Amino acid sequence: MNLSALPPVEIGDVAGTIRLHRRELELVRRVVATHGTHASRRVLLVEFVTADGVRGWGECGAPDESGYTGETADAAATFLAGIAPGVIAGRRSLTATRVRALASAIDPDATSRHPMAVAALETAVLDAQLRATNTAFESLLGSTPKRAALAGATLGNQGTDDSATAAIDAVVADALEAVAHGYPRLKVKIGPALHTTDIVRELRTTLGDSVVLLGDANGAYPPDDVAHVASLGELGLDFIEQPFPAHDTSSHQALVATGTIRVALDEGVNSAVDALDALVNHECTDITLKPARFGYLACVDVLNRAAEHGAGAWIGGMFDTGVARWANVRLAAHPAVTLASDIGSSARYWATDLTEPVVADAGLVTVPGLRNPGLSGVPLST
Repeated sequence: MNLSALPPVEIGDVAGTIRLHRRELELVRRVVATHGTHASRRVLLVEFVTADGVRGWGECGAPDESGYTGETADAAATFLAGIAPGVIAGRRSLTATRVRALASAIDPDATSRHPMAVAALETAVLDAQLRATNTAFESLLGSTPKRAALAGATLGNQGTDDSATAAIDAVVADALEAVAHGYPRLKVKIGPALHTTDIVRELRTTLGDSVVLLGDANGAYPPDDVAHVASLGELGLDFIEQPFPAHDTSSHQALVATGTIRVALDEGVNSAVDALDALVNHECTDITLKPARFGYLACVDVLNRAAEHGAGAWIGGMFDTGVARWANVRLAAHPAVTLASDIGSSARYWATDLTEPVVADAGLVTVPGLRNPGLSGVPLST
């Protein structure tokens, strides 16, 4: 990624150079995962203001509860409120590439305990750098970006609160609606207690073979379930994301060796480089990159190398608002992102988004283009 030609942004002595904002949003439909139910988000936004008044934005992907990776939005907000003054203190300029080192100098555990908070701050500074120099993020990719990115839809699994029949019918109805809007890939939350086998069987029977099905297990299956998870591939599940707990290397390798289903990791990787290492180590067949955890700079670096291994890649989401969703669309313009990403229309998730809504048409989201400076979506009000 060519950042050498991107000048630092001037900080100056402006009070409130880094500002934190909280916004409450209700999901259009609840989504049940093995680590909890998602019905709303209390979003944390990071705003970085330069001396010239240019504003850069980052969105912290940390959820309200700690079940995903232990990091919560409230903890991230507390951490950033404490560390942000030290990151900018005594400095007249700043670059995104310096954010992680500066945060770690203040708190050595910053990137391990608060990866999504650090990524949000890094993104806000990068967005400001790009806007201050009238530069589009895509122009830094080092290769010709795609004009449109493949979008995927996440289905609203209703979980065990309803009967099996009601849960299956609800997922299938949601899937049919998504397919009618042209989504080529559907993600459904799966796990031992989420009617998974019946849902996969019914989805494949109803949808036929033209739609890619991805099951997101969030590490819910125990090691002795390798054969069962492999059988989901035989039923028609094309991909599974994080089937076994983080760092269960042997189970993931055993599943990959069956050759019945394509495997990607999520909670099991702590950095973008870890994702590439897992691929080389045969723990997965494809790469999902979550910029909310790794940051956009690291994701681009890995994408530049992923194609060498013949792996598919997609950009993973965190029930993002348009601030991060638009940034993910622009990252998904990278030529190495060959699979549909978690960048569906805003309307599938929020009644009203914080930014101009992302709109998927026939399964594609048009990338903003090289003429538009910046990276993140801009909130309509603050």
